[in-house]
Amino acid sequence: MIKIGILTFHRSTNNGALIQCFALCKQLQTDFPDCIIEVVDYEMPIVKRKIYPSNAAMYFEGTTVREKISKIKRFVKNHQMFKIQREKDRVFKEALRYIPLSDKYICEDSTSQLFEYINNEYDVIIAGSDAIWNYTVRGFPNPYFLDVSVQSKKMSYAASCFGMNYERIPSSEKKKIKNILDTYSFIGIRDEESRLFLDSIDCMVQPCHTCDPTVLLDIDNLPVDVNQLHSKLIKRGFKFDKTTIGVMGNDEMCKMVRELYNNKFQIVSLFNYCKHADVNLYDISPFEWAYVFRLFKITFTTYFHGTLLSLRNGTPVVAIALKNDYTHAHKSKVEDFLERIGMETCYFNTDYRGLNYNKILNKSNELISKDSKKEIFEKLEKEKNGYQLFRKNLNNIIKGEMKND
Repeated sequence: MIKIGILTFHRSTNNGALIQCFALCKQLQTDFPDCIIEVVDYEMPIVKRKIYPSNAAMYFEGTTVREKISKIKRFVKNHQMFKIQREKDRVFKEALRYIPLSDKYICEDSTSQLFEYINNEYDVIIAGSDAIWNYTVRGFPNPYFLDVSVQSKKMSYAASCFGMNYERIPSSEKKKIKNILDTYSFIGIRDEESRLFLDSIDCMVQPCHTCDPTVLLDIDNLPVDVNQLHSKLIKRGFKFDKTTIGVMGNDEMCKMVRELYNNKFQIVSLFNYCKHADVNLYDISPFEWAYVFRLFKITFTTYFHGTLLSLRNGTPVVAIALKNDYTHAHKSKVEDFLERIGMETCYFNTDYRGLNYNKILNKSNELISKDSKKEIFEKLEKEKNGYQLFRKNLNNIIKGEMKND
């Protein structure tokens, strides 16, 4: 039996990261029922320490004096951050039982065990999806590029380098990355910036756009106890008889929505705690998170997967541009996605001090006033086309492996 491994960020305390992994697994299990599909249970300790710290030691580790001061200010603004992170960690750990994990758990910043395990276990290894090719935090060599020593058939699905200034990569690293990716049987990428990255290293394998797996998600077949979730929401103060706006962003965004609508609508914050929200749902499971977007009339978000999951539920979005050094020089993944499906008018820049507030309010009112579910679903259906090309290539590889056996 052919065994297919997936290497991605399934252990990140991030809703989108876990849901995209779940969605890809489910789709592959449906399309290739005679194959074993599993996720390589690998994570890097450095990521947990730097991106998802759950205590002060992890939060301040390896920081300069200036960075410490900045982090102290952030902590003062959100003094419950470690408590919230620990609760999120608990919820996400429970959610992993729905992911088909490998028997072996590998936790290392190097690749000594990882590549040996892949070679011994898998006929095909799929890198992706998500921003696995951004190694700003992970360092180089980046395990998620895999390696020329990996003998399994290598593919990527909706891989991205989002967040990494690829123009600044040293030529020596570019050459090594090119040498690895040139050994791939198929390269599927998520966004245009990743295509530009591959052009910059002169990759010989022609990349293809493949949709984020959440676009493929069967939103009505999630491991969610709906009655239990509704009871949980009611205990949190959620009013099912009141029109609701979802917010997945920071407190500035939530404050903006409050200023735009005062108390006209119920405001619910997802993933992050926001003091301006009526209800905070930062600690619900990733699957409950994927479900609750259907309870909103509209979603305001800066998040990529927040955008996708809202639309996947048929709920329109107002996407606010994320401001950082990377997005000043590159197109954001949200903008890239919305442009591709013809919804770029839902994307806005703002300084949260009034810039474009009238335009944002007008678009929000327009979306609230109409039922756009059918239109949204039609646009998402077209976005799925890239998966079919990936599926065809994977099917050909599987046939070739079966002949070799």
